[in-house]
Amino acid sequence: MSGAELEQDATNATSTAAGAATDPRREPYDLGLDQLFEVLQNQRRRYVLQYLHDNEGGTSLSDLSEQIAAWENDKEIRRISSSERKRVYVALYQCHLPKMDDMGVVEFEQARGTIEAGEHIQLCYSYLDVHENSDERRRRYYAALAVVAAAGLLIGTGVQTVLSIPAISVGTGMAVLAFAMTSVWSYRLRTSDDD
Repeated sequence: MSGAELEQDATNATSTAAGAATDPRREPYDLGLDQLFEVLQNQRRRYVLQYLHDNEGGTSLSDLSEQIAAWENDKEIRRISSSERKRVYVALYQCHLPKMDDMGVVEFEQARGTIEAGEHIQLCYSYLDVHENSDERRRRYYAALAVVAAAGLLIGTGVQTVLSIPAISVGTGMAVLAFAMTSVWSYRLRTSDDD
């Protein structure tokens, strides 16, 4: 092969590899376990999955980067700085979204800056707790635990004065009951998600 032919082959290979992510006729990517965990190992990619799950129908890169910056910095969206947003935007644009697009997890159109769920996103969801907003679930869990503990304290104080049973015994019993109830509740939620 001549030098010109080698150069042409290299150019064709590069353009083919670069166009694979944007070609709608590309063959489906077989997402193996290693590739799946490669997607899930990064917190920003998990945030992308969470955001797409919560906002069905796709989103813009701008909206996505603002929300992820807010989550990462534990701030409201309106309080994030432009540098915080830009740092996330650049990382998503250059690294995370193209990789997720190549694997078929998302469909990322760089020119338009739009992101939609890909063919393999459901497989990723099966490994994440995205069936319900996990923060909301955690809040309800701890609120229920606090209510049961407070009820135990009130009942324990009242029982001690009426029946002369030490409050520590009643409090301990109520705490054990509270943890048992929340464990059963958590187990039922988990098994209902598996159905």
